[in-house]
Amino acid sequence: MTKASRDQYREAVRSFVNLKKFKLPHSVTLTLKQSFVTHRKHLTIHHRIDRDTAVRNFRHFTNLLNRRVYGHSFKRHGKRVQVIPVLEGGGLTRLHYHCVIDCPRPELVDDFPSIVRECWMSTDFGYDQIDIQPGS
Repeated sequence: MTKASRDQYREAVRSFVNLKKFKLPHSVTLTLKQSFVTHRKHLTIHHRIDRDTAVRNFRHFTNLLNRRVYGHSFKRHGKRVQVIPVLEGGGLTRLHYHCVIDCPRPELVDDFPSIVRECWMSTDFGYDQIDIQPGS
C-alpha cells in the first residue's frame, strides 16, 4: 500500500466514523499476552494467541466494562459503552487494540481509566501494557 492510498484510506475511515456522538472519548491501547500454557499429564504446551482468541477476549472485556459502568441496565435495557476497536499486530508484533472508548457519564471521568484497566486485566489475555488518553 502506498503512502497516498494509506492517507486516502485513513481519511475515508475518519469521515465514516462520527465521534460527535461520543460524550467523553478516550484513546486507548490494550495489549494482549502473546501465549498461554496448558498442562496435560506430563506435557506443558505453549499456545500462541491468534486473532480469533483476541476478538473473543475483547468481547469479554467489553461485557465486563458494560457491566461495570451500567450494572443491570446493560442486560435489562441493552445499554452499552460506545467502542471503536482496531486490532493490530501479529507475527513479530504483539497483538494489540487501538480503540476509542466513550465514557458515558461525566461523574465517571476521573475513575474511567482505572475502570478500563481493571476490566482489561480481568480478562484471560489482558496484558499490562495499557495506554489511556482522555480526548481523541
